[in-house]
Formats: sequence, structure tokens, C-alpha cells
Amino acid sequence: MSEFDRLLAELVTRRVSRREFIMRATALGLSASSIAALLAACAPAPAAPTPTAVVPPTPTPVAVKPPTPTPAKPIGGTLVYAQNMPIKELDSINPQTYPASYEAVFLLYDNLVTFDEQLNIVPGLAERWEVSPDQLTWTFYLRKNVKFHDGTPFNAEAVKFHIERILDPKVVTPNRTLWLHIKRIQIVDDHTIKLGTEKPFGPMLNYLAHGSGGITSPTAVQKLGKEFTARPVGTGPYKLQEFTPGVQVVLVRNDDYFKGKAALDKIVMKPVLEPGARVAMLETGEADLANDIPAEEAARLEKGANTRVIRQKGLRTFWLEMNLLKKPFDDPKVRQALAYAVDKKSMVKNLFLGYATVLDSPAAPAIKGYKSAQKYEYDLERAKRLLAEAGWKPGPTGILEKDGQPLKFTINTSEGEYPKDIQVVETAQAGFKKIGVDATIWKVEAAARWGYLRLPPAEAKYEMLLFGFNPSTGEINQHLRQIFYSNPTKEKAPLAWNLMWYSNPEVDRLIDLGETNIDPAKRAEYYGKVQELIAADAPLIYLYAVDLLVGARKNVEGVVIWPTIFTILRDAYKR
Repeated sequence: MSEFDRLLAELVTRRVSRREFIMRATALGLSASSIAALLAACAPAPAAPTPTAVVPPTPTPVAVKPPTPTPAKPIGGTLVYAQNMPIKELDSINPQTYPASYEAVFLLYDNLVTFDEQLNIVPGLAERWEVSPDQLTWTFYLRKNVKFHDGTPFNAEAVKFHIERILDPKVVTPNRTLWLHIKRIQIVDDHTIKLGTEKPFGPMLNYLAHGSGGITSPTAVQKLGKEFTARPVGTGPYKLQEFTPGVQVVLVRNDDYFKGKAALDKIVMKPVLEPGARVAMLETGEADLANDIPAEEAARLEKGANTRVIRQKGLRTFWLEMNLLKKPFDDPKVRQALAYAVDKKSMVKNLFLGYATVLDSPAAPAIKGYKSAQKYEYDLERAKRLLAEAGWKPGPTGILEKDGQPLKFTINTSEGEYPKDIQVVETAQAGFKKIGVDATIWKVEAAARWGYLRLPPAEAKYEMLLFGFNPSTGEINQHLRQIFYSNPTKEKAPLAWNLMWYSNPEVDRLIDLGETNIDPAKRAEYYGKVQELIAADAPLIYLYAVDLLVGARKNVEGVVIWPTIFTILRDAYKR
């Protein structure tokens, strides 16, 4: 029985009050209208006040899908997964390489709560949870009789140890910022724990489902110290057999897994950085699965005798950011003109062959809370008019000038860091040239690129840059806060990923309101306004969200791609 079905049954039989039902249903992500419909449907009729006379509503109004029966999975076999990145560490709080290490983490560890295929929150190590009336305390009721791979019992103390380790400033993890809202941890008993916040925190469950929420064995962490990154111990369906950093990870089935044995005997994860090599391994059968398939290869693999392609709309968005502390990007008309000069439809059609979506908002259409804001359709004449209004006039070389200065800047990018990155920048460069803008491509090595970007303004040399962001919590608050919330000071590097140095007090206020509200409808209202304000300010040129393409042998089943970019193999099997 799902958490929703259990809650509905308790409402029908009057084992929960209406108030408690509202709080728990809100925590499960139901909208206010759906909750109201359920309460109305389950209200006792005047002539028949007994609970047994109440007929529960059908699940259609709340869009609850009954589970689809699946055939029995064959047990056994080895699955070889060719990944586009190497795995360097396997500690859940800092897996480093993205998405490769996280994909191993999701096999080795379990979270309190996790995602289903549509990024709905479902129980993990916590069977159920509830929120206090003041929305400041979340109580989690933990599963019993669960053990870590080393035999250590899973309990509330292990949860407390894990969260405190992430929050410890002495522990190096970039994921610490995702946990700072937790201010109090109270163990009620071995299988009940309370997490407290200073303010209501709407995305609490999504943040707990993040990869860094994979609960580690406190015994192993304390015993192994720094070696834990190479000798991970979780409660997950697979456990480590062999790990050579950057070369190979071999995982074997955890026969004591609390949800039942996984199907595969073994999963081998190998880094294969060159896309063509991953495709070749898939076609020859050397690999059973390969991620980050190039668009031009997807149609061919789909038609292959032994191959297929798994496709998912992703949350990862790509854009051209402008450093708003540098001229000419301090002028919103210049920014808007540049946005109209980029042919995004051409990028999606010709570079990604339709395996992407043109953005009309700073967020991807697949994310909950998305709102269409402003399209900035390709319009060179409109772009020229805006530049003219901003005082830019044609110079002797055809490049626009203002106050004796030409309209020119550099675009920072690497090659191979993002799909089609160089081609994307070249397409934008061509559009800028057509409106009299001289843009030069500044290509740097992918491995060293962040050394040019996450810097205090006084040290940062970039003017425009290509950037992609994936909200790995699966919700829009992280996306908007980490990219668009004002940096606290210009004396230091950006706090998160606001490399534009964008600052709008109203945007900050609305993001705060959305974050401190657990009503999904109200949060969507605030975040919708945020997207409209950002679109009007145009601090970046939002481009596209790419589809996630994973190639698989036809005998491989049960593979899921979360829209957050991760390929999930927990339920994978081979026929």
C-alpha cells in the first residue's frame, strides 16, 4: 500500500483528523484543490454519519496512477554500463563527478525519501512522515530491521550522524548548502527522528531525496576515515565488490536488501568518455547500456536489431549568461537585443535534431513550477531597433559603436563539456554578427574552466559564457535560488551559481516566499512571478533543455532515467 493509499484509508476510517490529513497530504505533494476534493468526498452524509458508510473517491481527481503489474524479473546476469564520466569517489555526501558517481551512489545507498520516475516523492528508509502544525518540524518514521552492508543496524542515530556530517564545516562537500535549512535534529526513539527548521521549508522532501541524502554507515565512516570514499557502505540494493577510481566500479547484489533482492548479480560501471566509443560498445554488445547518446546516433540505435534508445525530457537547461557588472551588459535593452539575435529553433533542429526543447522561461518545461514567461523569438530587426534605442550606431567597420567604443565581447566556453557546446556558441556568434556585434569565442579546457568562473568580480575576466544547470533536487526552488538569488557580497566568489551577478530584490523576496511555504499552489504562484521578472530583466539568453538519451541493448529492462539527468539501475534486469 502506498503512503497516499494508507493516508486515504486513515481518513475514511476516521483514524486521522481533517487537520492532520491536510498536513500530511500537503507533505505528499497534493494540491490544495485535490485535498479539498478528497475531504468533501469523504465527509459523512447527514443520514449516514458512521464511517463505514463513507465511499472513498476514485483516484482520478488527484491523478494517482495505480501501479502497473509487471512480469516476473529474471534473476542473474551482469550489466555493463558505459558512462560519459569517470567515477572518482563513492561517498554520498561528495560523489564529485556528475552524473556518473551519483548513479553509483543511488545503487549503494538509500535516502529517507526518494523519487519515482516522474520525480514524485515516495518512501525510502522512512516509511512515512508528517509536518507539525507550525510547519517547522518534520517527523520521520523509519523502517525497522534494516542493516547497512557491514551489518550495522540502520536507525535514527545513523540519520543524525549523516546529516551532522554534511553540516560539519570541517567536512568538504559542495552539497552542504542543500542542508543548511535543518537547524535541529531530535531522536525520539530508534525509529523516529524529528528535523527542525527556523522557517517553513517547502522543498524539504526534495532536498532529502538529493544524492547527498544517501545514508552512510556511521560505523564504516568512523572506522575508515578518508578511505571511506573508496570503500563505501550503505543500505542499498547493491554493495561494492571492486573500485579502481577513474577506471571501473563493480557492484554486486545485496542479498539482505530490505525491499527484496535486486535482479542482477553484478553491475559494472566503466568510464567511456568518447561518445562514438560508447555507441560502438553498445552495438557490439560489449556494453549493455550507455548514457549521453549523441542525437545523430539516436535514430540509428533505435532502428538497430539489438539496440534501443530510452528518452526522457530533462530539467537541465542551457543558456548564455552575461556578466552584468561589465559593459555593455549593464543595459537591459542590449541584453534583450542579444536574446532576440539567437536562433534557438535552429539549434534544436539542426544541432540536436529535435532531441531538445526551446526554452521560453529560465526553467525547463518538465520541472514542477515551470511557467512560460517570454519566448524571445529569433527577430533580427527587433534586436537592431533595441540597440538603436540604447544609443548604438553603425561604425566604419559595420560594428556598432557608442561613445567611441565598439560593441564587442568574448564568449567563454569549453569543447566537449556540454553537448554541442562549440557549435551552439558559433550559432550565437553568427546571430550577433548579423546585428553588428563583434563576439569572439574564448575557449578554455573543460577541466580548468571553473577556475575562470567562480571568482570574485575583481578577478573574473569573463563577459559572456555558456552554462548548463541541472536542479538535482528535482524542483524549481533550487534552480531559481542557486542561479538567480543575489550574491551576498562582491568581495568574494558567487555563493552558488549566480555567475551573472544578477540581483533583483523582488526576485529574492519571491524566492524566499516560495521556499517558506509548503502549499504547492502558493509556491507555484510565487515561482511563476519570479520567472516572469527574470525573463523581463534578461540577465541571460535561455536556449534549450536537452532530452536525456540512453542507449540500451534490447534485452535490458527496468532502466529509468530521472529528469534530473541520472540513469537509475536499481530495478534493471536482463531477459
